[in-house]
Amino acid sequence: MSLREGVTGAVLNPFQSLLTDTPFYVLVTVIAIVAYALGGWKLAALTTACLGVIIYLGLWSDSMVTLAGTLVATAVVMVLGVIFGVAMGRSSRVDQFLRPLLDAGQTMPSFVYLVPFLGLFGATRFTAIVAGIIYAAPVAIKITADGISGISPTVVQSAVASGSTPWQVITKVQLPMARQSLALAANQGLIYVLAMVVVGALVGAGGLGYDVVAGFVQTSIFGKGLAAGLAIVFLGIMMDRMTQAAAAAPARRIPSKSST
Repeated sequence: MSLREGVTGAVLNPFQSLLTDTPFYVLVTVIAIVAYALGGWKLAALTTACLGVIIYLGLWSDSMVTLAGTLVATAVVMVLGVIFGVAMGRSSRVDQFLRPLLDAGQTMPSFVYLVPFLGLFGATRFTAIVAGIIYAAPVAIKITADGISGISPTVVQSAVASGSTPWQVITKVQLPMARQSLALAANQGLIYVLAMVVVGALVGAGGLGYDVVAGFVQTSIFGKGLAAGLAIVFLGIMMDRMTQAAAAAPARRIPSKSST
């Protein structure tokens, strides 16, 4: 079994089926509860409104297909962000080696990412997701690296002096103290992956991106393509606000602890 078939069968298909087969009102309720936990009633209301617009446009199923691919890609982006970001944040040599490569990756046009993976994996959802990961990973890695390197050396030295192993320093000191940077990295990773939705539709991503591309090609469904573009905007607003709230949450809790 190839990598593409394994990931598609074990991860993409089950997760996509979960989102598309679950009744919309159940998912709206769950997402609204998560939004309320992150940012209160205002965020919950905004999230519900965005989802309500998507339902009104009649693009719920396609939106869930797009959301599934975006979340899977973002999860991989964050794994890469933590692995390479921690390595860069802890070692100036690794940072000096990787940062120019990451900077070069961010300046490349998004279509360039599709060419090699299209040759390797063909025109499939997996190809689009891999291209999105490569496109979004540099920004997530750099944000994580900056968060790790910004931690006070005194704190790290104190942890080492108390007998902590390098793994314990990373997992119990540096990553917890860089929670806000990690949440910001997830925010930017989501936005960058979502920016590849329409481009990824050219190689079989499906979902809202396919509707947009089809609307440009076939004038008879131009209206659906325009509606799909609006759905992408509202989906992006929802995810952006939720991840921003997650990034701000640690900062909101710190003053309450210091005041007690």
